[in-house]
Amino acid sequence: MDQPKMNEKPALTINDREGKLWLDAASPIQIMREDSAPHRISICAQSRSETDDKLKVHLRLNRSDAYRLIDELQAALDADTKVGAETVIKRKNLLMPINGGVNTETGDIILSFRDYSGLEYHHHLPFDQSGALFETLEQATKSSEEWHDANFTEDHKGIKKVNIQPREAKSIFLGEDPLTEKPILIVRLETGHQYSFLIDRKILEQIFKKKKLPSTPFKYQTDPWTSIADDIEWFEKEWCTLYEAPSDADIRRGSAALRRLLIEDWIGKAWRHFGFQKQPSIVGPDLIKLATTQGHEIRHITSVISGGATIDGIQLAMLGHARANNPTTGVSVDADEGFAVVTFSITRDARGEADEGDLERLINKEWMLSRYLDAPGMVRKGETISRRDIVTYFANVGGGVHLGPARKEKEKNYALIEELINKIGALTMDGVFFELLSIGQAIGRSNDLNKLVKEIRRSQI
Repeated sequence: MDQPKMNEKPALTINDREGKLWLDAASPIQIMREDSAPHRISICAQSRSETDDKLKVHLRLNRSDAYRLIDELQAALDADTKVGAETVIKRKNLLMPINGGVNTETGDIILSFRDYSGLEYHHHLPFDQSGALFETLEQATKSSEEWHDANFTEDHKGIKKVNIQPREAKSIFLGEDPLTEKPILIVRLETGHQYSFLIDRKILEQIFKKKKLPSTPFKYQTDPWTSIADDIEWFEKEWCTLYEAPSDADIRRGSAALRRLLIEDWIGKAWRHFGFQKQPSIVGPDLIKLATTQGHEIRHITSVISGGATIDGIQLAMLGHARANNPTTGVSVDADEGFAVVTFSITRDARGEADEGDLERLINKEWMLSRYLDAPGMVRKGETISRRDIVTYFANVGGGVHLGPARKEKEKNYALIEELINKIGALTMDGVFFELLSIGQAIGRSNDLNKLVKEIRRSQI
Protein backbone atom coordinates (compact mmCIF):
# COMPACT_ATOMS: atom_id res chain seq x y z
CA MET A 1 0.00 0.00 0.00
CA ASP A 2 1.26 3.48 -0.85
CA GLN A 3 2.10 5.42 2.31
CA PRO A 4 1.42 9.18 2.64
CA LYS A 5 4.55 11.30 2.77
CA MET A 6 5.47 12.64 6.22
CA ASN A 7 6.11 16.16 4.91
CA GLU A 8 2.64 16.64 3.40
CA LYS A 9 0.88 19.82 4.62
CA PRO A 10 -2.07 19.38 7.03
CA ALA A 11 -5.43 19.04 5.34
CA LEU A 12 -7.51 22.18 5.08
CA THR A 13 -10.55 21.52 7.24
CA ILE A 14 -13.62 23.21 8.55
CA ASN A 15 -13.62 23.33 12.36
CA ASP A 16 -17.12 23.33 13.86
CA ARG A 17 -18.12 24.45 17.36
CA GLU A 18 -17.65 20.93 18.75
CA GLY A 19 -14.10 20.76 17.49
CA LYS A 20 -14.85 18.27 14.73
CA LEU A 21 -12.83 18.40 11.55
CA TRP A 22 -14.71 18.02 8.26
CA LEU A 23 -13.08 17.18 4.94
CA ASP A 24 -15.00 17.39 1.64
CA ALA A 25 -13.53 14.65 -0.58
CA ALA A 26 -13.32 15.05 -4.33
CA SER A 27 -14.06 12.19 -6.75
CA PRO A 28 -12.77 9.67 -7.40
CA ILE A 29 -12.36 8.13 -3.95
CA GLN A 30 -9.95 5.20 -4.21
CA ILE A 31 -9.59 2.01 -2.22
CA MET A 32 -6.13 0.54 -1.73
CA ARG A 33 -5.02 -2.64 -0.01
CA GLU A 34 -1.92 -4.21 1.51
CA ASP A 35 -0.57 -7.35 -0.16
CA SER A 36 0.78 -8.73 3.13
CA ALA A 37 -0.38 -9.02 6.74
CA PRO A 38 -2.30 -7.44 8.37
CA HIS A 39 -3.97 -6.74 4.96
CA ARG A 40 -5.37 -3.37 5.92
CA ILE A 41 -7.63 -1.33 3.69
CA SER A 42 -6.94 2.29 2.83
CA ILE A 43 -9.47 4.89 1.70
CA CYS A 44 -7.69 7.50 -0.36
CA ALA A 45 -9.37 10.83 -1.11
CA GLN A 46 -8.30 14.21 -2.47
CA SER A 47 -9.45 17.39 -0.74
CA ARG A 48 -11.65 19.96 -2.46
CA SER A 49 -9.56 22.65 -0.82
CA GLU A 50 -9.53 25.91 -2.76
CA THR A 51 -5.98 26.64 -1.60
CA ASP A 52 -4.35 23.25 -2.25
CA ASP A 53 -6.16 20.97 -4.69
CA LYS A 54 -3.34 18.39 -4.59
CA LEU A 55 -3.76 17.44 -0.96
CA LYS A 56 -4.58 13.74 -0.39
CA VAL A 57 -5.78 11.98 2.74
CA HIS A 58 -5.31 8.22 3.44
CA LEU A 59 -7.56 6.61 6.05
CA ARG A 60 -6.24 3.19 7.05
CA LEU A 61 -8.62 0.54 8.47
CA ASN A 62 -8.25 -3.00 9.66
CA ARG A 63 -10.48 -5.58 7.98
CA SER A 64 -13.05 -5.88 10.76
CA ASP A 65 -13.54 -2.11 10.85
CA ALA A 66 -13.86 -2.08 7.06
CA TYR A 67 -16.70 -4.63 7.13
CA ARG A 68 -18.40 -2.71 9.96
CA LEU A 69 -18.05 0.47 7.94
CA ILE A 70 -19.80 -1.17 4.98
CA ASP A 71 -22.78 -2.05 7.18
CA GLU A 72 -22.96 1.42 8.76
CA LEU A 73 -22.68 3.12 5.39
CA GLN A 74 -25.57 1.01 4.12
CA ALA A 75 -27.65 1.90 7.18
CA ALA A 76 -26.88 5.61 6.80
CA LEU A 77 -27.76 5.56 3.09
CA ASP A 78 -31.04 3.76 3.82
CA ALA A 79 -31.91 6.36 6.46
CA ASP A 80 -31.19 9.22 4.05
CA THR A 81 -33.38 7.62 1.37
CA LYS A 82 -36.30 7.47 3.79
CA VAL A 83 -36.10 11.23 4.44
CA GLY A 84 -36.03 12.15 0.76
CA ALA A 85 -32.44 11.80 -0.42
CA GLU A 86 -32.00 11.30 -4.16
CA THR A 87 -31.96 7.66 -5.25
CA VAL A 88 -28.55 6.38 -6.35
CA ILE A 89 -28.51 3.47 -8.81
CA LYS A 90 -25.75 0.92 -8.31
CA ARG A 91 -25.10 -1.63 -11.02
CA LYS A 92 -24.05 -5.16 -10.02
CA ASN A 93 -23.35 -7.94 -12.51
CA LEU A 94 -24.58 -11.25 -11.10
CA LEU A 95 -23.59 -14.63 -12.47
CA MET A 96 -26.71 -16.64 -11.65
CA PRO A 97 -29.51 -17.23 -9.16
CA ILE A 98 -28.61 -20.10 -6.83
CA ASN A 99 -31.53 -20.51 -4.43
CA GLY A 100 -34.78 -19.19 -3.08
CA GLY A 101 -36.49 -19.63 0.27
CA VAL A 102 -38.16 -18.00 3.23
CA ASN A 103 -36.94 -16.23 6.35
CA THR A 104 -38.50 -18.42 9.06
CA GLU A 105 -38.58 -15.50 11.53
CA THR A 106 -40.16 -12.78 9.36
CA GLY A 107 -41.73 -14.73 6.49
CA ASP A 108 -39.80 -12.61 3.98
CA ILE A 109 -38.84 -14.05 0.60
CA ILE A 110 -35.11 -14.80 0.33
CA LEU A 111 -33.45 -14.81 -3.09
CA SER A 112 -29.83 -15.92 -3.34
CA PHE A 113 -27.49 -14.88 -6.15
CA ARG A 114 -23.82 -15.37 -6.91
CA ASP A 115 -21.59 -12.83 -8.62
CA TYR A 116 -18.56 -13.48 -10.82
CA SER A 117 -16.18 -13.32 -7.83
CA GLY A 118 -18.04 -16.14 -6.09
CA LEU A 119 -19.64 -13.89 -3.46
CA GLU A 120 -23.23 -14.78 -2.57
CA TYR A 121 -25.98 -12.21 -2.04
CA HIS A 122 -29.12 -12.92 -0.02
CA HIS A 123 -31.90 -10.45 -0.79
CA HIS A 124 -34.87 -10.25 1.59
CA LEU A 125 -38.21 -9.01 0.27
CA PRO A 126 -41.58 -8.79 2.06
CA PHE A 127 -43.93 -11.56 0.97
CA ASP A 128 -46.63 -9.06 -0.03
CA GLN A 129 -44.25 -7.77 -2.70
CA SER A 130 -43.99 -11.17 -4.42
CA GLY A 131 -46.53 -10.17 -7.08
CA ALA A 132 -44.64 -6.97 -7.86
CA LEU A 133 -41.40 -8.98 -8.00
CA PHE A 134 -42.90 -11.42 -10.49
CA GLU A 135 -44.31 -8.62 -12.67
CA THR A 136 -41.01 -6.74 -12.61
CA LEU A 137 -39.06 -9.89 -13.52
CA GLU A 138 -41.54 -10.69 -16.29
CA GLN A 139 -41.24 -7.19 -17.74
CA ALA A 140 -37.44 -7.31 -17.61
CA THR A 141 -37.41 -10.79 -19.20
CA LYS A 142 -39.67 -9.64 -22.02
CA SER A 143 -37.46 -6.62 -22.73
CA SER A 144 -34.35 -8.82 -22.66
CA GLU A 145 -36.01 -11.33 -25.02
CA GLU A 146 -36.76 -8.56 -27.52
CA TRP A 147 -33.17 -7.30 -27.33
CA HIS A 148 -31.74 -10.79 -27.91
CA ASP A 149 -34.07 -11.47 -30.83
CA ALA A 150 -32.96 -8.18 -32.42
CA ASN A 151 -29.26 -8.80 -31.86
CA PHE A 152 -28.85 -12.51 -32.59
CA THR A 153 -26.59 -13.43 -35.48
CA GLU A 154 -26.62 -16.77 -37.27
CA ASP A 155 -23.61 -18.59 -38.58
CA HIS A 156 -23.57 -20.48 -41.89
CA LYS A 157 -25.03 -23.59 -40.24
CA GLY A 158 -28.07 -21.75 -38.95
CA ILE A 159 -27.03 -21.90 -35.29
CA LYS A 160 -27.68 -18.74 -33.30
CA LYS A 161 -24.75 -17.41 -31.31
CA VAL A 162 -25.70 -16.34 -27.81
CA ASN A 163 -23.76 -15.73 -24.62
CA ILE A 164 -25.52 -17.81 -21.97
CA GLN A 165 -24.69 -19.69 -18.81
CA PRO A 166 -25.77 -23.23 -19.82
CA ARG A 167 -26.68 -25.96 -17.36
CA GLU A 168 -25.59 -29.58 -17.78
CA ALA A 169 -28.57 -31.62 -19.02
CA LYS A 170 -28.83 -35.28 -18.01
CA SER A 171 -31.72 -36.28 -20.25
CA ILE A 172 -34.43 -34.86 -22.49
CA PHE A 173 -37.60 -36.61 -23.56
CA LEU A 174 -41.13 -35.98 -24.76
CA GLY A 175 -44.37 -36.66 -22.96
CA GLU A 176 -47.99 -35.78 -23.55
CA ASP A 177 -50.50 -33.89 -21.42
CA PRO A 178 -53.35 -36.41 -20.87
CA LEU A 179 -55.96 -33.63 -20.84
CA THR A 180 -54.94 -31.43 -23.77
CA GLU A 181 -52.85 -34.07 -25.64
CA LYS A 182 -50.24 -31.36 -26.17
CA PRO A 183 -46.57 -32.41 -26.29
CA ILE A 184 -44.59 -31.82 -23.10
CA LEU A 185 -40.83 -31.31 -23.34
CA ILE A 186 -39.17 -32.62 -20.17
CA VAL A 187 -35.57 -31.68 -19.33
CA ARG A 188 -33.72 -33.15 -16.38
CA LEU A 189 -30.48 -31.55 -15.20
CA GLU A 190 -27.44 -33.28 -13.73
CA THR A 191 -28.43 -31.74 -10.38
CA GLY A 192 -31.68 -33.70 -10.47
CA HIS A 193 -33.90 -30.70 -11.17
CA GLN A 194 -36.57 -31.32 -13.78
CA TYR A 195 -38.41 -28.81 -15.95
CA SER A 196 -41.51 -29.47 -18.05
CA PHE A 197 -42.75 -27.27 -20.89
CA LEU A 198 -45.97 -27.42 -22.89
CA ILE A 199 -44.96 -26.88 -26.51
CA ASP A 200 -46.78 -26.56 -29.82
CA ARG A 201 -46.02 -28.42 -33.03
CA LYS A 202 -43.91 -25.58 -34.45
CA ILE A 203 -41.58 -25.63 -31.45
CA LEU A 204 -41.49 -29.44 -31.56
CA GLU A 205 -40.31 -29.41 -35.18
CA GLN A 206 -37.82 -26.61 -34.50
CA ILE A 207 -36.22 -28.74 -31.79
CA PHE A 208 -36.19 -32.12 -33.47
CA LYS A 209 -35.88 -31.25 -37.15
CA LYS A 210 -32.64 -29.81 -38.44
CA LYS A 211 -32.88 -26.47 -40.18
CA LYS A 212 -32.85 -26.72 -43.96
CA LEU A 213 -29.70 -25.18 -45.34
CA PRO A 214 -29.48 -23.65 -48.80
CA SER A 215 -28.19 -26.28 -51.21
CA THR A 216 -25.73 -25.87 -54.01
CA PRO A 217 -27.51 -25.47 -57.38
CA PHE A 218 -27.97 -28.89 -58.96
CA LYS A 219 -26.25 -29.24 -62.31
CA TYR A 220 -26.59 -32.91 -63.25
CA GLN A 221 -25.44 -32.78 -66.89
CA THR A 222 -22.27 -30.81 -66.23
CA ASP A 223 -21.64 -31.62 -62.57
CA PRO A 224 -22.99 -34.87 -61.08
CA TRP A 225 -20.34 -34.71 -58.35
CA THR A 226 -22.26 -32.27 -56.14
CA SER A 227 -24.88 -34.94 -55.50
CA ILE A 228 -22.21 -37.48 -54.63
CA ALA A 229 -20.63 -35.13 -52.08
CA ASP A 230 -24.06 -34.25 -50.68
CA ASP A 231 -24.95 -37.92 -50.21
CA ILE A 232 -21.68 -38.81 -48.46
CA GLU A 233 -22.03 -35.80 -46.16
CA TRP A 234 -25.64 -36.76 -45.47
CA PHE A 235 -24.59 -40.20 -44.22
CA GLU A 236 -21.91 -38.59 -42.05
CA LYS A 237 -24.29 -36.05 -40.48
CA GLU A 238 -27.54 -38.03 -40.28
CA TRP A 239 -26.46 -41.66 -39.83
CA CYS A 240 -23.14 -41.43 -37.96
CA THR A 241 -24.72 -40.68 -34.61
CA LEU A 242 -23.49 -42.01 -31.29
CA TYR A 243 -26.85 -42.43 -29.56
CA GLU A 244 -29.94 -41.64 -31.65
CA ALA A 245 -29.96 -43.69 -34.84
CA PRO A 246 -32.24 -42.92 -37.82
CA SER A 247 -35.63 -44.60 -37.82
CA ASP A 248 -36.22 -47.83 -39.75
CA ALA A 249 -38.13 -45.82 -42.37
CA ASP A 250 -35.23 -43.36 -42.78
CA ILE A 251 -32.80 -46.27 -43.11
CA ARG A 252 -34.98 -47.86 -45.78
CA ARG A 253 -35.18 -44.58 -47.71
CA GLY A 254 -31.41 -44.16 -47.34
CA SER A 255 -30.89 -47.39 -49.24
CA ALA A 256 -31.64 -45.44 -52.44
CA ALA A 257 -28.58 -43.25 -51.85
CA LEU A 258 -26.50 -46.30 -50.95
CA ARG A 259 -27.52 -48.01 -54.18
CA ARG A 260 -26.54 -44.92 -56.18
CA LEU A 261 -23.17 -44.58 -54.42
CA LEU A 262 -22.19 -48.24 -54.14
CA ILE A 263 -24.10 -50.42 -56.60
CA GLU A 264 -24.17 -47.91 -59.47
CA ASP A 265 -20.57 -47.08 -58.45
CA TRP A 266 -20.86 -43.29 -58.40
CA ILE A 267 -18.30 -43.25 -55.60
CA GLY A 268 -15.84 -45.08 -57.87
CA LYS A 269 -16.58 -42.74 -60.78
CA ALA A 270 -16.00 -39.66 -58.62
CA TRP A 271 -12.87 -41.18 -57.07
CA ARG A 272 -11.29 -41.73 -60.48
CA HIS A 273 -12.57 -38.44 -61.93
CA PHE A 274 -10.78 -36.42 -59.24
CA GLY A 275 -7.50 -38.24 -59.78
CA PHE A 276 -7.39 -40.59 -56.81
CA GLN A 277 -5.63 -43.93 -57.26
CA LYS A 278 -7.00 -47.46 -56.74
CA GLN A 279 -10.11 -47.46 -54.52
CA PRO A 280 -11.24 -45.66 -51.38
CA SER A 281 -10.93 -47.62 -48.16
CA ILE A 282 -13.86 -48.45 -45.87
CA VAL A 283 -13.74 -49.69 -42.26
CA GLY A 284 -16.01 -52.51 -41.11
CA PRO A 285 -16.08 -55.98 -39.48
CA ASP A 286 -14.60 -59.09 -41.06
CA LEU A 287 -17.43 -61.52 -40.30
CA ILE A 288 -15.64 -64.65 -41.56
CA LYS A 289 -12.53 -64.11 -39.42
CA LEU A 290 -14.58 -63.01 -36.42
CA ALA A 291 -16.59 -66.22 -36.61
CA THR A 292 -13.39 -68.27 -36.83
CA THR A 293 -11.88 -66.38 -33.89
CA GLN A 294 -15.02 -67.10 -31.84
CA GLY A 295 -14.80 -70.80 -32.75
CA HIS A 296 -17.76 -70.96 -35.16
CA GLU A 297 -17.76 -72.49 -38.63
CA ILE A 298 -19.94 -70.60 -41.10
CA ARG A 299 -21.90 -73.78 -41.91
CA HIS A 300 -22.98 -73.99 -38.25
CA ILE A 301 -24.22 -70.40 -37.99
CA THR A 302 -28.01 -70.15 -38.00
CA SER A 303 -28.28 -66.35 -38.05
CA VAL A 304 -25.73 -63.56 -37.73
CA ILE A 305 -25.19 -59.97 -38.81
CA SER A 306 -21.81 -58.33 -39.16
CA GLY A 307 -22.85 -54.89 -37.84
CA GLY A 308 -20.23 -52.42 -36.63
CA ALA A 309 -22.52 -49.39 -36.18
CA THR A 310 -23.11 -47.51 -32.94
CA ILE A 311 -26.46 -46.84 -31.25
CA ASP A 312 -27.20 -45.77 -27.67
CA GLY A 313 -23.47 -45.12 -27.16
CA ILE A 314 -22.52 -48.75 -27.91
CA GLN A 315 -20.77 -50.27 -30.91
CA LEU A 316 -22.11 -53.72 -31.77
CA ALA A 317 -20.72 -56.36 -34.11
CA MET A 318 -21.05 -60.10 -34.79
CA LEU A 319 -24.57 -60.49 -33.38
CA GLY A 320 -26.29 -63.84 -33.77
CA HIS A 321 -26.44 -67.50 -32.84
CA ALA A 322 -24.98 -70.78 -34.02
CA ARG A 323 -25.22 -74.52 -33.53
CA ALA A 324 -22.78 -76.09 -31.05
CA ASN A 325 -21.97 -79.40 -29.42
CA ASN A 326 -24.37 -80.07 -26.56
CA PRO A 327 -22.18 -80.04 -23.43
CA THR A 328 -24.82 -81.88 -21.37
CA THR A 329 -25.78 -84.74 -23.68
CA GLY A 330 -22.74 -84.82 -25.90
CA VAL A 331 -24.88 -84.51 -29.04
CA SER A 332 -22.75 -83.32 -31.94
CA VAL A 333 -23.13 -79.94 -33.61
CA ASP A 334 -23.76 -81.82 -36.90
CA ALA A 335 -26.65 -83.90 -35.56
CA ASP A 336 -30.14 -83.36 -36.97
CA GLU A 337 -31.50 -82.61 -33.50
CA GLY A 338 -30.41 -82.35 -29.87
CA PHE A 339 -27.51 -80.01 -30.58
CA ALA A 340 -26.99 -76.85 -28.49
CA VAL A 341 -27.46 -73.27 -29.67
CA VAL A 342 -25.12 -70.49 -28.52
CA THR A 343 -25.83 -66.77 -28.73
CA PHE A 344 -23.01 -64.27 -29.15
CA SER A 345 -22.26 -60.60 -29.74
CA ILE A 346 -19.35 -58.23 -29.50
CA THR A 347 -20.00 -54.85 -27.89
CA ARG A 348 -17.95 -51.94 -26.60
CA ASP A 349 -18.53 -48.53 -25.06
CA ALA A 350 -18.32 -46.26 -28.12
CA ARG A 351 -17.91 -43.05 -26.08
CA GLY A 352 -14.16 -43.65 -25.90
CA GLU A 353 -11.44 -44.94 -28.18
CA ALA A 354 -11.40 -48.66 -28.95
CA ASP A 355 -8.71 -50.74 -27.24
CA GLU A 356 -6.07 -51.98 -29.63
CA GLY A 357 -5.98 -55.70 -30.17
CA ASP A 358 -6.64 -58.52 -32.62
CA LEU A 359 -10.41 -58.40 -32.02
CA GLU A 360 -10.61 -54.64 -32.54
CA ARG A 361 -8.67 -54.95 -35.79
CA LEU A 362 -11.21 -57.49 -37.06
CA ILE A 363 -14.18 -55.31 -36.06
CA ASN A 364 -12.68 -52.15 -37.57
CA LYS A 365 -10.84 -53.76 -40.46
CA GLU A 366 -9.83 -51.53 -43.37
CA TRP A 367 -11.14 -52.79 -46.73
CA MET A 368 -10.90 -51.69 -50.32
CA LEU A 369 -14.44 -50.61 -51.26
CA SER A 370 -15.20 -53.46 -53.68
CA ARG A 371 -13.98 -56.12 -51.23
CA TYR A 372 -16.02 -54.56 -48.44
CA LEU A 373 -19.17 -54.80 -50.56
CA ASP A 374 -18.51 -58.38 -51.63
CA ALA A 375 -17.73 -59.55 -48.08
CA PRO A 376 -20.55 -61.14 -46.04
CA GLY A 377 -22.73 -58.79 -44.02
CA MET A 378 -25.08 -61.58 -42.89
CA VAL A 379 -25.27 -65.35 -42.60
CA ARG A 380 -28.50 -67.36 -42.59
CA LYS A 381 -28.51 -71.17 -42.22
CA GLY A 382 -24.84 -71.34 -43.17
CA GLU A 383 -25.34 -69.24 -46.33
CA THR A 384 -23.45 -65.93 -46.58
CA ILE A 385 -25.11 -62.76 -47.91
CA SER A 386 -22.90 -59.98 -49.23
CA ARG A 387 -23.26 -56.33 -48.25
CA ARG A 388 -23.89 -55.62 -51.93
CA ASP A 389 -26.97 -57.87 -51.86
CA ILE A 390 -28.20 -56.27 -48.63
CA VAL A 391 -28.15 -52.80 -50.22
CA THR A 392 -29.89 -53.97 -53.40
CA TYR A 393 -32.54 -55.84 -51.38
CA PHE A 394 -33.55 -52.73 -49.47
CA ALA A 395 -33.43 -50.51 -52.55
CA ASN A 396 -35.03 -52.81 -55.12
CA VAL A 397 -37.42 -54.92 -53.06
CA GLY A 398 -37.73 -53.38 -49.61
CA GLY A 399 -39.09 -49.99 -50.67
CA GLY A 400 -35.98 -47.83 -50.86
CA VAL A 401 -36.56 -47.31 -54.58
CA HIS A 402 -38.91 -50.11 -55.68
CA LEU A 403 -41.42 -52.40 -54.04
CA GLY A 404 -42.01 -55.82 -55.49
CA PRO A 405 -40.69 -59.33 -56.04
CA ALA A 406 -37.01 -59.99 -56.57
CA ARG A 407 -35.42 -60.86 -59.86
CA LYS A 408 -34.99 -64.59 -60.43
CA GLU A 409 -31.24 -64.64 -59.84
CA LYS A 410 -31.63 -62.81 -56.52
CA GLU A 411 -34.60 -64.72 -55.10
CA LYS A 412 -32.54 -67.06 -52.92
CA ASN A 413 -30.42 -64.42 -51.21
CA TYR A 414 -33.35 -62.04 -50.76
CA ALA A 415 -35.40 -64.85 -49.21
CA LEU A 416 -32.58 -65.46 -46.72
CA ILE A 417 -32.55 -61.74 -45.82
CA GLU A 418 -36.30 -61.80 -45.21
CA GLU A 419 -35.90 -64.85 -42.98
CA LEU A 420 -33.48 -62.85 -40.82
CA ILE A 421 -36.00 -60.08 -40.15
CA ASN A 422 -36.99 -60.20 -36.45
CA LYS A 423 -34.48 -62.99 -35.81
CA ILE A 424 -31.73 -60.74 -34.33
CA GLY A 425 -32.03 -57.56 -32.30
CA ALA A 426 -29.39 -54.86 -32.00
CA LEU A 427 -30.56 -53.17 -28.79
CA THR A 428 -33.70 -51.31 -29.94
CA MET A 429 -33.27 -51.99 -33.68
CA ASP A 430 -34.00 -55.00 -35.84
CA GLY A 431 -30.76 -56.66 -36.91
CA VAL A 432 -31.41 -56.46 -40.65
CA PHE A 433 -31.94 -52.69 -40.48
CA PHE A 434 -28.91 -52.44 -38.19
CA GLU A 435 -26.76 -54.04 -40.87
CA LEU A 436 -27.81 -51.44 -43.44
CA LEU A 437 -27.18 -48.73 -40.82
CA SER A 438 -23.68 -50.17 -40.37
CA ILE A 439 -23.00 -49.89 -44.10
CA GLY A 440 -24.21 -46.27 -44.14
CA GLN A 441 -22.07 -45.38 -41.12
CA ALA A 442 -19.05 -46.97 -42.80
CA ILE A 443 -19.59 -44.63 -45.76
CA GLY A 444 -20.06 -41.57 -43.57
CA ARG A 445 -16.98 -42.29 -41.41
CA SER A 446 -14.56 -43.15 -44.23
CA ASN A 447 -11.51 -40.89 -44.17
CA ASP A 448 -10.95 -41.47 -47.89
CA LEU A 449 -14.50 -40.46 -48.76
CA ASN A 450 -14.11 -37.38 -46.58
CA LYS A 451 -11.09 -36.46 -48.72
CA LEU A 452 -13.18 -37.01 -51.86
CA VAL A 453 -15.89 -34.67 -50.57
CA LYS A 454 -13.32 -31.96 -49.82
CA GLU A 455 -11.87 -32.28 -53.32
CA ILE A 456 -15.34 -32.02 -54.88
CA ARG A 457 -16.12 -28.93 -52.80
CA ARG A 458 -12.75 -27.38 -53.67
CA SER A 459 -13.40 -27.84 -57.38
CA GLN A 460 -16.66 -25.89 -57.06
CA ILE A 461 -15.00 -22.75 -55.72
